[in-house]
Amino acid sequence: MNLSNLKIFFRNLQRNKLYTAITVSGFAFSMAFVILLSVYIHQELSVDNFHSKKDRIYRAIADYGSYFGTLVGGELASKYPEIESYTRIFQQNVIVTDEQGQKSDINILMADSSFFNIFSFRLLEGDPDEVLCTAQSIVLTRSYARKLFGNGSALGQEVELDEQHRLKVTGIMEDLPKNTHFNACDAVVNFEYLARMWGSPELLKNNDNNSFGLYFLTKPGTDLISKIPRILTDFKESYWIYKSGRAKIFDLQPLQDIYFSEYDGVATHGNSKVLVSILTAIVVIIFLLALINYNNLSMARAGFRAKEAAVKKMLGAGNTNLYKQFIGESVWLCMLAFIIAAILAVSMEPLFNTLLETEISIKDHFSLFNLIGILGFVVLTGIVAGIMPAWMVTRFNSVEVVKGMFHRKSKSVYGKVLICFQFVVTIVLIIGTLVIRGQTDYMRNYYLGFDKENVIWLTNRINYGQDAGFRSELSQLPEVKSCTFSSGAPGFWGDNNTFESEGKWIGFTVYCTDTAFFSVFNIPVTPTGITGPGVYLNRTAVKNLELEGEPTSYKRNGRLIPILGIMDDFHFAGFKEAMGPLEVSFGNRFGRSLILVRVTGNPIKAYERVKSVYAKFIEGRPYGSGFLDDRINLWYKEGERTASLVGIFCLLAVMLSMMGILAMSTYFIQQRLREIGLRRVNGASIREVLRMLISGFLRWILFAFVIACPIGWWATDYWLSGYVYRIGISWWIFVVAGVFACIVALLMVGWQSYKAATLNPVHSLKSE
Repeated sequence: MNLSNLKIFFRNLQRNKLYTAITVSGFAFSMAFVILLSVYIHQELSVDNFHSKKDRIYRAIADYGSYFGTLVGGELASKYPEIESYTRIFQQNVIVTDEQGQKSDINILMADSSFFNIFSFRLLEGDPDEVLCTAQSIVLTRSYARKLFGNGSALGQEVELDEQHRLKVTGIMEDLPKNTHFNACDAVVNFEYLARMWGSPELLKNNDNNSFGLYFLTKPGTDLISKIPRILTDFKESYWIYKSGRAKIFDLQPLQDIYFSEYDGVATHGNSKVLVSILTAIVVIIFLLALINYNNLSMARAGFRAKEAAVKKMLGAGNTNLYKQFIGESVWLCMLAFIIAAILAVSMEPLFNTLLETEISIKDHFSLFNLIGILGFVVLTGIVAGIMPAWMVTRFNSVEVVKGMFHRKSKSVYGKVLICFQFVVTIVLIIGTLVIRGQTDYMRNYYLGFDKENVIWLTNRINYGQDAGFRSELSQLPEVKSCTFSSGAPGFWGDNNTFESEGKWIGFTVYCTDTAFFSVFNIPVTPTGITGPGVYLNRTAVKNLELEGEPTSYKRNGRLIPILGIMDDFHFAGFKEAMGPLEVSFGNRFGRSLILVRVTGNPIKAYERVKSVYAKFIEGRPYGSGFLDDRINLWYKEGERTASLVGIFCLLAVMLSMMGILAMSTYFIQQRLREIGLRRVNGASIREVLRMLISGFLRWILFAFVIACPIGWWATDYWLSGYVYRIGISWWIFVVAGVFACIVALLMVGWQSYKAATLNPVHSLKSE
């Protein structure tokens, strides 16, 4: 593109400010979202890519997730030479006491001494082979070492955990990166420390407790995967959880599949593959919409530049020269839009991070390689976007253009097909937004079976024997109605208990609590009349045990367990799982890690007063606290996040569709100005002209609606299939989406049509 053409290009932009603003702003906003989403998707898909041995690392999984006994790893490593090393994993919050005697929470990851040889987490100080060699070793993260010891050297120092165990700092590691499936932690200790912490030496001598993650590093060139059937056969003969039938599956999951896995694991987190797939589809759709919109706007302007092209052709310019000019202009416009898009993307980064609860940084992804790739992408986009307008202009006969006859020959349906595609996408996104929002509202308004409002939770840091004193002092507060100590609650964890009953293996969630539990949550209970030691079951548990009538006991591992009452079912694990069996017992007091308090009146005031009383009993120990309804709200977060994302992109799609239909209505109406003038001269009313112009566009919108409805139904039904408790997809959702699309089309086309219909025919027929 020579300097002369460049001047003409900028002159055209300046002369057509509205066209320039619409074209550049629409493309820039679209590309800003494409940039943000592309960075996020790249970050999610690159999780755990930094491990140098990633192709040889596997996580063991069973039916219920990645949870195994403490001896399983060693037994398999001794039997299968394909295994180079293994590590068990567990994570827990404990109390750490610093040099000044101040107590704070520390999150520790427990792993075997092979941990730093299997995974490529960076050690700043210490030898990977030795940092976890004993149960008294601890490796601190850089940030936590600075918190405990300031800028001084932490290596060789001692830290006190749980107010009784002293461990020596044998290494300093870089904080865990964001692109790993492991949860963040403050320190790593030897796995054998767990037995000391729990006061249970037997923990490391049997497989009774299946609560620990298990990872294997295989030897190069070996195939441990092929040994899975043999391992499963061995487990069914020797491993109690498989012998009992409680577990039926064993598999080895490659490291790079873990982040998007549906299996739970210890000390891990992940993301929804469905969400990332939705976002990937949205990136492609937004890019296509932006490209189509640019094409439509360029085509709308192409007719106005036909004379310029015709004059150049008559002066000797060939089609190749015109292609170069128009494609060059398109590339320059894409460059301008992309620069604006990059600025918008950086400025929207904090909002995007809040919306997706992530921490992307566009600057972190900036490199020379990426810059070259981006420039290539922008140039390619400009070429693709400029080909159609260039083809349109060059195909006109120069003589006919000068005579003003080219309008009559430009009746291609190409532009209307593009408009149809835009409205298919828009209608599908409107349907998706309405369905997702409806599901979210349904979950929020769904009766959970208990009262979640005005309940305060506290992590239990009270010394054994002081709980009665705490209850007594708490009861003096007028805002407090009841208080319970429990090992679990809705929105929190619970213990799992698997046992044999009447020849079947049954799994329950178990809460060890006290009699105040039911009053705190307002859970209806039907007493059985049995008194003394026993348990309470929910109705799902009774059904799973196949108990009939009004049961007063059930068999567990050959023993008869008294049933004190039957609880009404209530949700304690979210909406993506069916209502599970639950047992509430008043046994073990040591596992009650939660305190739950029902309050009345001003909840904020009550919260502060409860914490004030609690502080007297915990001797400065750190603790967590909050309102239960905030924990329950986490159940809705994924749906609300998806609804917000789809809603935002639905709005963007509507805006692009409005721009596109405005451009194409301008283009097609300009082609028919002479026809409109003739109809007006021959007596046609403004209403008749409007009906003629609008009906043509509405036919394409109706066609888009017919295509969009089955696509929208399939997509939303697929998304809803992830919920056990879900809404139906009502017919009115499709009607609303179609009506909205028609209104948008009428507003855009109607305005242009009215201008054309009311134009004095003299102006449109003066050249005839």
